[in-house]
Parts: sequence; structure tokens; C-alpha cells
Amino acid sequence: MWRHHNVPGDPGGKALSELIKGAQPYIRSASVLDSLRDIQRLRNRSTHDGYEIAEEDGLTAVRRLLDVLAWFSSTGSGVLSGDVPKLAPEVALKAEFLAGLYVTLGFQPVKRFELSRNTVYQLFFREQGLRSEYVELLLSKNIDDVVQVVDATNGELLQTKLPKLTRFLVLEENGDSTATSPLGGDYRVLTYDRFMDAFVNLDRHMTDVVGSYPELLNAGRVTISGDLLTTDERTGEQVVTRIGAADQLLDDVAATGGNLLIVGRSGSGKTTLLKQLVARSASAAKRRYRFYFDMSLKRPDERFQDFVTRSLAPYMDVESTHVFDVFNYFARAGSVLCALDGIDEAVPSATQAGFLELFAEIAQVLSAESAVVTTSRVSFLEDSPQVRRLLDGTSLVSEKLVQQLHAQGVNPLLVPRFSALRLHDVAERATPLEVRLAEDLDLRGERDLPHLSELAWRHITKVADPALLPSLVSYFGAAFLRGRTVFSFVDLVNELGVELFERGRLTYDSFRLRPLFRLAGPSAIAFSHCAYQELLAAEHLRRPEARTALLDTAPRLTEQVRDFLSRRSIKVSTDDCVLPAGAYVVGTSHHLMLRHVERPIRFDRFPVTVARYNRFLEEIRRHGSQEWDHPAKPSETSHEPWQDRLKVQDYFTDPAYENHPAVCVSFWSAYAFARFEGKRLPSSLEWEAAARGGDGRLFPWGDDIDLGIVNSADAWSGRPLITYDAWRAELDRGGLSQAMPGPVDAHPRNVSPFGIREMAGNVWEITGTVLTDLNEVVICGGSYDNPYRALQTSSKGLFRRRGCSNAVGFRCVEEV
Repeated sequence: MWRHHNVPGDPGGKALSELIKGAQPYIRSASVLDSLRDIQRLRNRSTHDGYEIAEEDGLTAVRRLLDVLAWFSSTGSGVLSGDVPKLAPEVALKAEFLAGLYVTLGFQPVKRFELSRNTVYQLFFREQGLRSEYVELLLSKNIDDVVQVVDATNGELLQTKLPKLTRFLVLEENGDSTATSPLGGDYRVLTYDRFMDAFVNLDRHMTDVVGSYPELLNAGRVTISGDLLTTDERTGEQVVTRIGAADQLLDDVAATGGNLLIVGRSGSGKTTLLKQLVARSASAAKRRYRFYFDMSLKRPDERFQDFVTRSLAPYMDVESTHVFDVFNYFARAGSVLCALDGIDEAVPSATQAGFLELFAEIAQVLSAESAVVTTSRVSFLEDSPQVRRLLDGTSLVSEKLVQQLHAQGVNPLLVPRFSALRLHDVAERATPLEVRLAEDLDLRGERDLPHLSELAWRHITKVADPALLPSLVSYFGAAFLRGRTVFSFVDLVNELGVELFERGRLTYDSFRLRPLFRLAGPSAIAFSHCAYQELLAAEHLRRPEARTALLDTAPRLTEQVRDFLSRRSIKVSTDDCVLPAGAYVVGTSHHLMLRHVERPIRFDRFPVTVARYNRFLEEIRRHGSQEWDHPAKPSETSHEPWQDRLKVQDYFTDPAYENHPAVCVSFWSAYAFARFEGKRLPSSLEWEAAARGGDGRLFPWGDDIDLGIVNSADAWSGRPLITYDAWRAELDRGGLSQAMPGPVDAHPRNVSPFGIREMAGNVWEITGTVLTDLNEVVICGGSYDNPYRALQTSSKGLFRRRGCSNAVGFRCVEEV
């Protein structure tokens, strides 16, 4: 097989593991691959591990070898026998595909006759308990070829005395002949490109896919466009290659192959596009067979293989034990387009490690020939070079990942390139989901629609009884935070009462909240859009006691939940600079967490200024700093500002800068100063909680962007620096050469919910969170030379404890 498929290298000197890896891309039978691995495992136990092989294990190895040889001899390659195949090459490939399919289903090839260049006969057999099953396949060009071949053999080929057979006449084309079929009535005629119809009820699958979101498919009201990004082979960065209508870009991917990730904010139309793509399969010229999987319905502890089996079993006419094998066989053969909707909702955690774990699990469907389209609200392809390298199949840096892919039967070097489709915001003011909700609420005439959080809440309150709302928030909101999105009718009755169902009938049609939900099984439902349940989760998190109760559960916090929490929370501000004890939402948008602040603390209203630091310097010049120094401070370290680093040489001596932040001082100096004032440095957790408040806001003042209230690179540049490349270009051309720290009270609106000023921009702030092994300290908040997007309350960096910079200052806290 190695030589037959022109695999580079001499197989004669290869180890068994190398031979199997080299053959894997050309073996589409999962059972054959399993057999090869069993042989390898038993052989390794004997040769490398020194175990004696029991007789039953030896017989297992022999049976596995016979399985491999039976499949191999059925492919018609001629490698074993040395015979040159009579079949036309394209017919031989089709015959190999059909044979591999039945081997995957547990059949053994019994007979195979090449009757002409375009016609081949195959007979398969398997035992199912006490029952013997046979399948006959006659693959030919058209009915005229079949008639000629059967007449030439006087019909002897089909005059068998076997038990009742399943007969298929597989034709490349239907043909126009009116000749009487020689097969009698006990057979099914299928064209080759529709042979899967014998196994998959695609029409019913499509009907259920479309029916789960019937209102979303009428997308003519809005135009969804986007940027198609591919990876630059030289730099590894994502670059825009096409801009246009998203549905057309998707059709091109479906036709040409390759894998694609659709990225867009909640409600931007990702599911709409994916369902339309799958629904168009009936008229597709290529990859007519398309499978849709709602990954939000995958249970946290469920393997992808089991999830596929559960999802496709109602539509496949095969035993449940073979559902995934058949699906995987079709995917590896390049026969299908696989749609995985909401991939970010199926990861064990919305982190790089979580995505790597999931993609290693679904590696079987990432074949070099099938097309896989996924959707995500988390743009991990753009944000994570390691995931991008995995999916692009270029240079895998993790040997563990290589092994995982090989274990799934996928050659990492043959994994197709993964492109990304980044959806544009629709009409600059409303997403498809917002448009639909506005129509449901009869708000189509309004010029400026409310935010999604307000629209979704109005829809919930329109459908649900107001007296029921607290229970809905508590039950569904807490369920989402614990990773649960599917609910059985029995669970709903037990938790919320039978009053949810009209006349007590536990059916979807009698469910009183039906406009908010869709069917997720015979007697189970899920929200029609995850935004509904995320909104209820945000409402649940508004209660401090609810946040505290969730601390030990590692709750599922998405960026949409945080956004809803920020928008729906009542804005309560204080001016005493005290951070209360309690649970707070912290972390970046793709890794949000709940963390607890143990005790209330009072923050300095402003960062430490030059005037305050000069008083400290005067004291230590007279009496030294030993009583305030950190125990680990190097003896040679001085608390004097690093003069050579200062942008302005008289920064600490000119009275004009007394109200500017103290900079070019190290962690050792910040620590000693805090003790000098009877205070301490805040931890990075305390700092972030004080900056974003109880509602998880992006900036100290809220989620709105305003260049006029913060000292940042965008303000110095005079224009928004949206991307990293734009900021880098501005920096390289000298546009930020004049940027420097400003007075600590220059921006009155740059204030946190607790009255703490200037926590975003101006200067990074040193915290008391130290990574001792790295000799580094965590800094927070961003500085005057960082772009606006880097000034979020979650922004953190690492700074050497002895380091000094014009862009780094600090502030202190004291226990209340």
C-alpha cells in the first residue's frame, strides 16, 4: 500500500508504527484502523515490554490481521496479487469506497468480480447474533452496461441460493434505456452520488435543522457581510483576502473544500448562515450531504463520538454502534460538509487549552477532503497562534498534539488550512437577532433600537408571567452558569411547576414559554438563542449572594453574560474609595471568572504623585529605609528614581510635575513607600475588582469608549488605533514620541464605581502580586502609550521587580 500510493521513503526499513502512520490517510475504514492498532499494541507488548502473549491474544492478533487483509484484497489495488485492475480508475475508486463502507459496518467481503471496465460485482457478509446478513452491490455506468454484462453471463451471476439479500444497483448515471432490468424486483437502484440515501434520511435531517429556528431563516431583511481571513504562510498572521456577502463566501468554501471558522458577536447571524448553508444541500453540485450539529447541546462530560451518535441516530438506517463510524467514514472520504455550530459552547473551558482539547477530540472529521465549518463568538483562531498552527496543519509545536491526531487516524501534515470568516456588524446598529426581536416586539418603526439586553428582556417579560420571572432567573440563570442548557419536561415541572404546560400536557406545543425555546430532543428543550439564557444568568449574578454561592463551582461566564450584567445592573457609585468584600467578575473576555475579595480595603484616590514620593525620599535620605524595606530587597537597590530613564530630567524636582504620577521607581521602592505611609500594595485581584466594580465593566467608567477621558496612545495620536498593526505603525512613524504621563486628576470622568480615579491609562500600576520564581510583579491598567483596547480593567502585564519605566507607577491601599 505504501508503494501503491507513492508514499515517500522505502517501506522496507520502516518500523511498524511508521508503516501504519504512512498508510492511515488511505484507509477510510475505522474498523481496519482499529485492527492495525490492536496488532501494533499486541506486538509492542511482546517485543518491547517483554510480556508473554496468551493464546487468546495471539488469536486476536491473527483475526485482526485477517480483517486487514480481507479489506485490502477488496480494494482492487492489485498490490497483493500483482494483477493489473481491469476497472477504469474512477470505477475502482468508487468500488473501494463502497467496500470500505461495508467493512466499516462490520461486513466481510465474500466475492468480487470485475465484469467490465465499468462494472464490478461485490458480495458482503456478516453475522448479527444468530442471523446471517448479505449485501450485493453491482456498480456500473448505466443500465445498458448492466444488461450487456448480465446477458454475457446468461444471468448466472445473480442466480444465487443465499438467504434473502439486500441488493443495490449503483449507477454512475441513470441512462435513457428502456430495456427491462435483469435484476427482477428485489433490488434498489441508486446513483453513486446518492448512495448515502440508503443510510441517511437527509431530507428529514434538513427539515429538523431548518425547523429548529424557522424565524431565523428569513434573512432577506438584513444583509450579512464579512471578511474572509487566511493565514499568511510567512508570518503566521491572519490577513484579509476577500470581503463580500457572507453566504457567497460560505458557498465557495463548501464547493472547494477546506475548513472555515465563522466569528461574530452574539446575534450577528452565525447560526442563520450555517443553517442556510446546510439547507441548500439539496441543490448543491458538490458535497450534497451536509450534517449540522448544535454543539451547545453537547453535554460537558459527553465525548464527541457519543454526541454525534446521539444526534444522527434518528436519521441513519444503521445500528447505533455504527452511526459514528459511518459518519466518520463519509467525512474522511470527503463526501460531506460538516457544520459545527457554537463550537465555543462545547469547550470544557473557554481557554486555549480548552479549545485544543476539543479540536484534538474532533480531529477525525478534520480530514483533508471533507469541509468543516464551525461558528464561535470567541475568535480563538486570531487570538491563539498555537491553535491556529494546529488547525492550519503547518508547524505543530506540541508533540502531544501530534500524537493525539495520529491516534485519531489523522496525519497532522494533511489537516487542511483553516480560514476565518469575520462577520461585520449589520446596518451599523442592529444584528439579525435584534432585528427579529424588534419585529416580535413591534418596534420596526423605531430609528434607534434598544440594545440586545433590553430587547431580549422585553421579549422574556412579554412571554412569561411577571410572577414567574424570579423563578426563571434563579433556575435558568444558575443552570447556564453551571453549564446546563438542555432541560427535560419533567425537570421543568419539578422545578417550576406543571402550570408551565397548558392542561398539564407535557408536550412542546403546550409549553407556555414556547416562543423562547426550541426542541432539543423528544421531551427536552433549549433556548432558541443562547442570549436568552445568558441574560437570565446575568440577572442571577446581579445578586451578591448569588455570586458568592457560585464561587466553588467554576461558573461558566461568557463575554455576553458580562456585557448583559454590566448593562442590566443598577449603577451604584460611592466616593469613599472602599472596595467591599465579596465576589467579583474578573478576567479577560475569553476567560472570565468569579473571585472573592476577603476583606474591605480603602484605595488611594489617585496614584502616588511626585510630591508624595519626594516626602518619602526626604525621610530615607535622613534616616534610611530599613524599617520599610522588603525582606528580599537586594542591598544595592536604591529608592531614588532612575534618572537615566526619565523622559524629563527634572521630573522629580520641577514643581510643575508635583501632581504627576511617580514613575521610574521599582517594585522594591513602591513596597517600601506603602509601608512608609502605613499601607500596602493592592493585589492584582483587588486592583481589578476595584476598577470594574460589581457589574464586571470593561473600563472603570463603564463599557463605552471615549477617547476624551483617558490618557492613551489613541488620544496622543488623535485617532482610534483599533488594531495592533495600527498602533505599531503609529509607534514606528514617531506619532507617539511626545506621549508621557499627565496629572493624576486631569480626567474627572476616569473614575471607578468606588470613586477611585485614573485607573485606566496614564501609567501602569504596580501591585503586590509577585511571581517569585520569575522575579516579576503583576502590573495593571495600561499606560499613556498603549492603545485604548489595552486599557481595559482586566489588562495586566509582568514587570521585573527591579525594573523602572516612565510608563509604570503605583498606588496604595489600607485595611478598613
